[in-house]
Amino acid sequence: MFNVTADWEGLDEAFAELESECADIVRGLTVEVFWNTLKMSPQYYGRYASSWTYQVGSPDFHSNPTFNTETREGFSVVKQKGDTAAISAALSYSSGRDKAFKLGDTVYIANGADHGEGPYAADIEDGTIQLRHVNRPGRPLGRAIDIAESWYGNDMKPTHVGPLTQIMRLY
Repeated sequence: MFNVTADWEGLDEAFAELESECADIVRGLTVEVFWNTLKMSPQYYGRYASSWTYQVGSPDFHSNPTFNTETREGFSVVKQKGDTAAISAALSYSSGRDKAFKLGDTVYIANGADHGEGPYAADIEDGTIQLRHVNRPGRPLGRAIDIAESWYGNDMKPTHVGPLTQIMRLY
């Protein structure tokens, strides 16, 4: 006959530490999806890309129609996906919002871009707006989610954990 005794002291702390680590990983994954959405967003003047928001708990359909249009010699500079000024504006607007994330929370990545003719973010996401070749294929949010699914859908390896918990922050 076996007499098994277990020392359960510290189990609450162990679960709290595990929960905190898991929350950091999931939060990092949501921030990675946000970053990839920004990088793949089509741009003309940058208003659409600068209007993306990251919000915990409820969507923020921010529109940045006054995003500063860069001009050179009196002509507006036309941009393309990946342009850093609009991405920086979106990151600045959502700065620090990821810190509120807890396991079980819903994260909303939203876009309320409207340049006076009505919102058009959904039209870009579903492909009804014809994009210039430098902005194709479109669907930035859908593609960012697809990337996360292809990278982490079957397994999250220990090598993925460090970058998700340390590098991916909204400052």
